[in-house]
Amino acid sequence: MIRLEEPSDVFGKGSRSRSDGKHRAVVFVVLFCLLLAYSVYATLLLYSYSRTPEIAPEPRVPYIPNDIEDLFHFVTTVRASCRNPLTIEGSLYREGENRSVRVEGHEGTYICLDGLPKTPDACRLYAFGVNREDIKFEMDMGKRGCRSHIVTPLTEYSYSKLGVNTYLYPLHLSNDTGLGHYTLDNFMNLLNHMRKPIHYVKTTLAGAEWTLLFNLFTSSYQAYVNVKQVRLLLHLPPANDENLQTLTEMYRMLIGLEYYGYKLVYSRPLPDTQYYHAYFERELYTKYETVWIRR
Repeated sequence: MIRLEEPSDVFGKGSRSRSDGKHRAVVFVVLFCLLLAYSVYATLLLYSYSRTPEIAPEPRVPYIPNDIEDLFHFVTTVRASCRNPLTIEGSLYREGENRSVRVEGHEGTYICLDGLPKTPDACRLYAFGVNREDIKFEMDMGKRGCRSHIVTPLTEYSYSKLGVNTYLYPLHLSNDTGLGHYTLDNFMNLLNHMRKPIHYVKTTLAGAEWTLLFNLFTSSYQAYVNVKQVRLLLHLPPANDENLQTLTEMYRMLIGLEYYGYKLVYSRPLPDTQYYHAYFERELYTKYETVWIRR
């Protein structure tokens, strides 16, 4: 017997089929509209980007590697103490006069007097690369009982005695021996100071500080054992991109002082050598008077 479906069942299935079809159509239309909207947005974004005029980059703040940042920290952070400090102000020494005339602006020199002998046979002072017009420190230390030996490349002068316990040697401190060029070992041998204490070694002119450090660290006599204080007038180029490698090499040289037992006992920047550095957001200096002590 054939069963006939009720009219309501037939019409119900047809209605559900049409409803599902409409639902799918609506979903398709919505997805199509979303895709179309995204395409339009992406096109407008790309067009806008391609039409944006090129803008010059903002000035770049000079980047300083950690080594360079550490360098300025290293030469300004005092790590040793001194009970009896002395600073002898700079002056202009006039040839033929028995006095030194104070001149404003000449850098002074710091020395720690702790344990410093006061007799010429026991107290020894070397000054390398000295400004011939500013030797008040050496002259005063000679009067105080130290034997001051000034070594500076001045060909117009001969070996001479400048004052009480103060002697001039027109020689170049150099890394190699040559005519008129002496290493630190050569000079110590000349004065028979190979194994004797040298209480203070000083540099002033640019470049002399690095030559001294090289000689100190490579001395056959292990001069770093006998040199008690090292005064370095540091000449540091501005911390910019062009000088980063040079400053890094300078820092590595200075670290050698700590390796051989020296500690910074005094540091000051020289006036009129400052410049503003955007990375540090403060002023830096191109010259620092530093004194390192080994006890």
